[in-house]
Amino acid sequence: VGRTAAAEDQVLSRLDTAGSRLLVVTDDRDAGLVTPAAVQVLAGLDTVERAIGVDPPSDVVNTVVGDGGDRLPAWRITGDLDQVVQLTAGRWPQPGEALVATDAQERLGFTHPAGSVASGDTQHDVVGGFTAREPFDNFNAGLIIAGDGATAARSVHVVVASVEAARATEALTIATLGPTDPADVSIQSPAALADLQLAVSGDLGDYGRGILALTLGGGAFLITVVVLAEVLLRRRDLGRRRALGAPRWALVTLVLTRTITAAVPGAAIGVGAGAVTAHAWAQPPPAAFTAATATLTVLVAAAAAIAPALIAAGRDPVGVLRTP
Repeated sequence: VGRTAAAEDQVLSRLDTAGSRLLVVTDDRDAGLVTPAAVQVLAGLDTVERAIGVDPPSDVVNTVVGDGGDRLPAWRITGDLDQVVQLTAGRWPQPGEALVATDAQERLGFTHPAGSVASGDTQHDVVGGFTAREPFDNFNAGLIIAGDGATAARSVHVVVASVEAARATEALTIATLGPTDPADVSIQSPAALADLQLAVSGDLGDYGRGILALTLGGGAFLITVVVLAEVLLRRRDLGRRRALGAPRWALVTLVLTRTITAAVPGAAIGVGAGAVTAHAWAQPPPAAFTAATATLTVLVAAAAAIAPALIAAGRDPVGVLRTP
Protein backbone atom coordinates (compact mmCIF):
# COMPACT_ATOMS: atom_id res chain seq x y z
CA VAL A 1 0.00 0.00 0.00
CA GLY A 2 2.90 2.34 0.74
CA ARG A 3 4.39 1.71 -2.69
CA THR A 4 1.01 2.49 -4.24
CA ALA A 5 0.87 5.77 -2.29
CA ALA A 6 4.40 6.61 -3.42
CA ALA A 7 3.49 5.88 -7.04
CA GLU A 8 0.40 8.09 -6.73
CA ASP A 9 2.45 10.98 -5.35
CA GLN A 10 5.04 10.54 -8.11
CA VAL A 11 2.44 10.53 -10.89
CA LEU A 12 0.58 13.53 -9.48
CA SER A 13 3.80 15.52 -9.03
CA ARG A 14 4.70 14.90 -12.67
CA LEU A 15 1.24 15.97 -13.80
CA ASP A 16 1.48 19.12 -11.68
CA THR A 17 4.65 20.63 -13.15
CA ALA A 18 4.56 24.22 -14.37
CA GLY A 19 4.55 23.06 -17.99
CA SER A 20 1.39 21.03 -17.44
CA ARG A 21 -0.33 24.05 -15.84
CA LEU A 22 0.25 26.44 -18.75
CA LEU A 23 -2.84 28.10 -20.19
CA VAL A 24 -2.35 29.92 -23.51
CA VAL A 25 -5.03 32.17 -25.00
CA THR A 26 -4.21 33.64 -28.43
CA ASP A 27 -5.86 36.66 -30.03
CA ASP A 28 -6.33 35.13 -33.50
CA ARG A 29 -7.90 38.26 -35.01
CA ASP A 30 -5.20 40.55 -33.57
CA ALA A 31 -7.97 42.62 -31.98
CA GLY A 32 -5.81 44.05 -29.20
CA LEU A 33 -7.36 41.90 -26.46
CA VAL A 34 -4.13 41.07 -24.61
CA THR A 35 -3.41 44.53 -23.27
CA PRO A 36 -0.76 45.20 -20.58
CA ALA A 37 -3.60 46.04 -18.17
CA ALA A 38 -5.31 42.70 -18.83
CA VAL A 39 -2.03 40.85 -18.26
CA GLN A 40 -1.56 42.70 -14.97
CA VAL A 41 -5.09 41.79 -13.85
CA LEU A 42 -4.54 38.12 -14.67
CA ALA A 43 -1.20 38.05 -12.85
CA GLY A 44 -2.98 39.22 -9.70
CA LEU A 45 -5.57 36.43 -9.61
CA ASP A 46 -5.40 34.00 -6.68
CA THR A 47 -5.54 31.02 -9.04
CA VAL A 48 -2.66 32.32 -11.18
CA GLU A 49 1.02 31.80 -10.43
CA ARG A 50 2.38 33.89 -13.32
CA ALA A 51 0.99 35.66 -16.38
CA ILE A 52 2.73 37.34 -19.34
CA GLY A 53 1.87 38.58 -22.79
CA VAL A 54 3.86 37.11 -25.69
CA ASP A 55 4.13 38.13 -29.33
CA PRO A 56 5.00 35.68 -32.11
CA PRO A 57 8.78 35.45 -32.57
CA SER A 58 10.56 37.51 -35.19
CA ASP A 59 13.97 36.65 -36.66
CA VAL A 60 16.85 38.82 -35.54
CA VAL A 61 20.55 38.92 -36.46
CA ASN A 62 23.61 40.45 -34.88
CA THR A 63 23.70 44.04 -36.16
CA VAL A 64 27.48 43.89 -36.61
CA VAL A 65 27.44 40.61 -38.56
CA GLY A 66 24.44 41.55 -40.67
CA ASP A 67 22.31 39.28 -42.84
CA GLY A 68 25.11 36.76 -43.18
CA GLY A 69 24.83 35.77 -39.51
CA ASP A 70 22.59 33.23 -37.86
CA ARG A 71 18.99 34.27 -37.43
CA LEU A 72 17.48 33.59 -34.02
CA PRO A 73 13.93 34.09 -32.74
CA ALA A 74 13.09 37.03 -30.50
CA TRP A 75 9.88 37.31 -28.49
CA ARG A 76 8.40 40.58 -27.26
CA ILE A 77 7.19 40.10 -23.68
CA THR A 78 4.50 42.12 -21.91
CA GLY A 79 4.62 41.92 -18.12
CA ASP A 80 7.24 41.25 -15.47
CA LEU A 81 10.27 39.67 -17.10
CA ASP A 82 11.41 38.10 -13.82
CA GLN A 83 8.32 35.89 -14.09
CA VAL A 84 9.77 34.46 -17.30
CA VAL A 85 13.57 34.37 -16.98
CA GLN A 86 16.42 34.53 -14.51
CA LEU A 87 18.93 37.29 -15.21
CA THR A 88 22.43 35.81 -15.49
CA ALA A 89 24.39 38.88 -16.62
CA GLY A 90 23.89 42.59 -17.28
CA ARG A 91 20.73 44.38 -16.22
CA TRP A 92 17.00 44.21 -16.77
CA PRO A 93 16.01 45.79 -20.09
CA GLN A 94 14.04 48.97 -20.60
CA PRO A 95 11.17 48.95 -23.17
CA GLY A 96 12.57 48.01 -26.56
CA GLU A 97 15.79 46.54 -25.14
CA ALA A 98 16.58 42.85 -25.22
CA LEU A 99 18.11 40.00 -23.25
CA VAL A 100 19.90 37.12 -24.97
CA ALA A 101 19.67 33.52 -23.80
CA THR A 102 22.90 32.05 -22.51
CA ASP A 103 22.55 29.17 -24.96
CA ALA A 104 22.04 31.54 -27.94
CA GLN A 105 24.77 34.06 -27.18
CA GLU A 106 27.52 32.24 -29.07
CA ARG A 107 25.33 31.62 -32.11
CA LEU A 108 24.76 35.36 -32.45
CA GLY A 109 28.50 35.96 -32.32
CA PHE A 110 28.46 37.73 -28.93
CA THR A 111 31.45 37.22 -26.65
CA HIS A 112 29.41 38.89 -23.88
CA PRO A 113 25.66 39.40 -23.51
CA ALA A 114 25.90 42.92 -24.88
CA GLY A 115 25.50 44.46 -28.32
CA SER A 116 22.54 44.94 -30.60
CA VAL A 117 20.33 42.87 -32.87
CA ALA A 118 18.24 43.88 -35.84
CA SER A 119 14.94 42.71 -37.25
CA GLY A 120 14.45 44.44 -40.57
CA ASP A 121 14.88 48.16 -39.96
CA THR A 122 14.32 47.84 -36.19
CA GLN A 123 17.26 47.52 -33.82
CA HIS A 124 17.26 46.41 -30.19
CA ASP A 125 20.10 46.90 -27.74
CA VAL A 126 21.08 43.73 -25.87
CA VAL A 127 21.75 44.61 -22.23
CA GLY A 128 22.07 41.24 -20.52
CA GLY A 129 21.77 37.47 -20.57
CA PHE A 130 19.16 35.12 -19.17
CA THR A 131 18.10 31.55 -18.53
CA ALA A 132 14.42 30.83 -19.03
CA ARG A 133 12.24 29.62 -16.19
CA GLU A 134 9.94 26.64 -16.60
CA PRO A 135 7.64 26.39 -18.54
CA PHE A 136 9.15 28.98 -20.89
CA ASP A 137 12.16 26.89 -21.88
CA ASN A 138 11.59 27.64 -25.58
CA PHE A 139 12.89 31.18 -24.93
CA ASN A 140 16.35 29.66 -24.40
CA ALA A 141 16.59 29.41 -28.19
CA GLY A 142 16.85 33.16 -28.74
CA LEU A 143 16.11 36.55 -27.18
CA ILE A 144 13.32 38.33 -25.35
CA ILE A 145 12.44 41.99 -25.87
CA ALA A 146 10.80 44.08 -23.17
CA GLY A 147 7.39 45.42 -24.20
CA ASP A 148 6.63 49.13 -24.11
CA GLY A 149 3.74 48.81 -21.64
CA ALA A 150 1.21 50.20 -24.12
CA THR A 151 1.08 47.80 -27.08
CA ALA A 152 -1.18 44.75 -26.87
CA ALA A 153 0.41 41.33 -27.17
CA ARG A 154 -0.79 38.54 -29.42
CA SER A 155 -1.27 35.91 -26.71
CA VAL A 156 -1.31 35.57 -22.94
CA HIS A 157 0.53 32.75 -21.19
CA VAL A 158 -0.89 31.94 -17.76
CA VAL A 159 0.72 29.49 -15.34
CA VAL A 160 -2.18 28.24 -13.23
CA ALA A 161 -1.50 27.79 -9.51
CA SER A 162 -2.89 24.24 -9.54
CA VAL A 163 -4.35 21.91 -12.14
CA GLU A 164 -7.62 21.81 -10.19
CA ALA A 165 -8.06 25.54 -10.83
CA ALA A 166 -7.54 25.22 -14.59
CA ARG A 167 -11.19 25.47 -15.65
CA ALA A 168 -11.95 28.39 -13.34
CA THR A 169 -8.83 30.24 -14.47
CA GLU A 170 -9.68 29.65 -18.12
CA ALA A 171 -13.11 31.21 -17.62
CA LEU A 172 -11.63 34.18 -15.73
CA THR A 173 -9.02 34.70 -18.47
CA ILE A 174 -11.65 34.79 -21.21
CA ALA A 175 -13.79 37.16 -19.14
CA THR A 176 -10.80 39.47 -18.57
CA LEU A 177 -9.84 39.59 -22.25
CA GLY A 178 -13.49 40.05 -23.24
CA PRO A 179 -13.58 38.86 -26.88
CA THR A 180 -16.77 39.85 -28.69
CA ASP A 181 -16.84 36.45 -30.38
CA PRO A 182 -15.44 33.25 -28.83
CA ALA A 183 -14.08 32.39 -32.27
CA ASP A 184 -11.73 35.38 -32.00
CA VAL A 185 -9.46 33.48 -29.60
CA SER A 186 -7.89 30.04 -29.50
CA ILE A 187 -7.21 28.27 -26.22
CA GLN A 188 -4.62 25.73 -25.15
CA SER A 189 -5.92 24.68 -21.77
CA PRO A 190 -4.66 22.29 -19.06
CA ALA A 191 -8.29 21.49 -18.15
CA ALA A 192 -8.08 18.09 -19.84
CA LEU A 193 -4.99 17.35 -17.78
CA ALA A 194 -6.93 18.24 -14.64
CA ASP A 195 -9.51 15.59 -15.52
CA LEU A 196 -6.70 13.08 -16.12
CA GLN A 197 -5.14 13.95 -12.77
CA LEU A 198 -8.41 13.36 -10.96
CA ALA A 199 -8.93 10.05 -12.79
CA VAL A 200 -5.41 8.79 -12.04
CA SER A 201 -5.63 9.91 -8.42
CA GLY A 202 -9.00 8.23 -8.03
CA ASP A 203 -7.90 4.92 -9.56
CA LEU A 204 -4.66 4.65 -7.60
CA GLY A 205 -6.34 5.88 -4.43
CA ASP A 206 -9.18 3.36 -4.68
CA TYR A 207 -6.70 0.55 -5.29
CA GLY A 208 -4.56 1.52 -2.30
CA ARG A 209 -7.55 2.01 -0.01
CA GLY A 210 -8.92 -1.39 -1.00
CA ILE A 211 -5.67 -3.16 -0.13
CA LEU A 212 -5.36 -1.22 3.12
CA ALA A 213 -8.94 -2.01 4.15
CA LEU A 214 -8.39 -5.71 3.41
CA THR A 215 -5.14 -5.77 5.39
CA LEU A 216 -6.56 -3.93 8.39
CA GLY A 217 -9.76 -5.98 8.28
CA GLY A 218 -7.80 -9.22 8.42
CA GLY A 219 -5.62 -7.82 11.20
CA ALA A 220 -8.67 -6.70 13.17
CA PHE A 221 -10.17 -10.19 12.96
CA LEU A 222 -6.97 -11.79 14.25
CA ILE A 223 -6.68 -9.23 17.05
CA THR A 224 -10.28 -9.89 18.10
CA VAL A 225 -9.62 -13.64 18.24
CA VAL A 226 -6.39 -13.21 20.23
CA VAL A 227 -7.90 -10.75 22.74
CA LEU A 228 -10.98 -12.95 23.17
CA ALA A 229 -8.76 -15.95 23.83
CA GLU A 230 -6.82 -13.96 26.42
CA VAL A 231 -10.04 -12.81 28.08
CA LEU A 232 -11.24 -16.41 28.34
CA LEU A 233 -7.91 -17.56 29.76
CA ARG A 234 -7.89 -14.74 32.32
CA ARG A 235 -11.58 -14.94 33.17
CA ARG A 236 -10.95 -15.92 36.81
CA ASP A 237 -8.57 -13.01 37.31
CA LEU A 238 -11.09 -10.64 35.77
CA GLY A 239 -13.87 -12.20 37.84
CA ARG A 240 -11.94 -11.63 41.05
CA ARG A 241 -11.48 -7.97 40.14
CA ARG A 242 -15.24 -7.64 39.61
CA ALA A 243 -15.96 -9.47 42.87
CA LEU A 244 -13.61 -7.08 44.72
CA GLY A 245 -15.56 -4.09 43.44
CA ALA A 246 -13.90 -3.12 40.15
CA PRO A 247 -16.48 -1.43 37.89
CA ARG A 248 -17.13 -2.75 34.41
CA TRP A 249 -15.51 0.28 32.73
CA ALA A 250 -12.29 -0.49 34.64
CA LEU A 251 -12.18 -4.01 33.13
CA VAL A 252 -12.84 -2.62 29.65
CA THR A 253 -10.06 -0.07 30.16
CA LEU A 254 -7.70 -2.81 31.40
CA VAL A 255 -8.26 -5.00 28.34
CA LEU A 256 -7.94 -2.04 25.94
CA THR A 257 -4.78 -0.82 27.65
CA ARG A 258 -3.14 -4.24 27.39
CA THR A 259 -4.09 -4.43 23.72
CA ILE A 260 -2.80 -0.94 22.88
CA THR A 261 0.41 -1.59 24.85
CA ALA A 262 1.09 -4.52 22.55
CA ALA A 263 -0.20 -2.77 19.41
CA VAL A 264 2.09 0.28 19.62
CA PRO A 265 5.43 -1.58 19.35
CA GLY A 266 3.83 -3.99 16.88
CA ALA A 267 2.72 -1.14 14.63
CA ALA A 268 6.15 0.54 14.91
CA ILE A 269 7.99 -2.67 14.00
CA GLY A 270 5.62 -3.57 11.17
CA VAL A 271 5.50 -0.12 9.59
CA GLY A 272 9.25 0.32 10.09
CA ALA A 273 10.00 -2.99 8.37
CA GLY A 274 7.64 -2.08 5.54
CA ALA A 275 9.29 1.32 5.08
CA VAL A 276 12.78 -0.22 5.04
CA THR A 277 11.67 -2.77 2.45
CA ALA A 278 10.06 -0.07 0.31
CA HIS A 279 13.27 1.98 0.46
CA ALA A 280 15.19 -1.10 -0.69
CA TRP A 281 12.81 -1.30 -3.66
CA ALA A 282 13.59 2.39 -4.40
CA GLN A 283 9.98 3.44 -3.92
CA PRO A 284 9.70 4.78 -0.36
CA PRO A 285 6.19 5.68 0.83
CA PRO A 286 5.45 9.29 1.86
CA ALA A 287 6.32 10.08 5.49
CA ALA A 288 2.78 11.27 6.20
CA PHE A 289 1.38 7.99 4.88
CA THR A 290 3.79 5.96 7.03
CA ALA A 291 2.82 7.83 10.19
CA ALA A 292 -0.88 7.63 9.35
CA THR A 293 -0.66 3.87 8.77
CA ALA A 294 0.99 3.30 12.15
CA THR A 295 -1.67 5.42 13.88
CA LEU A 296 -4.49 3.69 12.04
CA THR A 297 -3.08 0.27 12.96
CA VAL A 298 -3.16 1.12 16.67
CA LEU A 299 -6.69 2.50 16.41
CA VAL A 300 -7.89 -0.63 14.60
CA ALA A 301 -6.30 -2.81 17.27
CA ALA A 302 -8.09 -0.84 20.00
CA ALA A 303 -11.40 -1.04 18.14
CA ALA A 304 -11.01 -4.78 17.61
CA ALA A 305 -10.49 -5.29 21.35
CA ILE A 306 -13.71 -3.52 22.38
CA ALA A 307 -16.03 -6.51 21.80
CA PRO A 308 -13.91 -8.98 23.86
CA ALA A 309 -13.49 -6.32 26.55
CA LEU A 310 -17.26 -5.85 26.80
CA ILE A 311 -17.71 -9.62 27.02
CA ALA A 312 -15.22 -9.76 29.90
CA ALA A 313 -16.88 -6.86 31.72
CA GLY A 314 -20.41 -8.23 31.27
CA ARG A 315 -19.86 -11.69 32.74
CA ASP A 316 -21.19 -12.54 36.20
CA PRO A 317 -18.25 -12.67 38.61
CA VAL A 318 -19.98 -15.33 40.78
CA GLY A 319 -20.42 -17.59 37.80
CA VAL A 320 -16.82 -17.09 36.75
CA LEU A 321 -15.43 -17.82 40.23
CA ARG A 322 -17.72 -20.81 40.93
CA THR A 323 -15.71 -23.99 41.39
CA PRO A 324 -17.16 -26.96 39.47
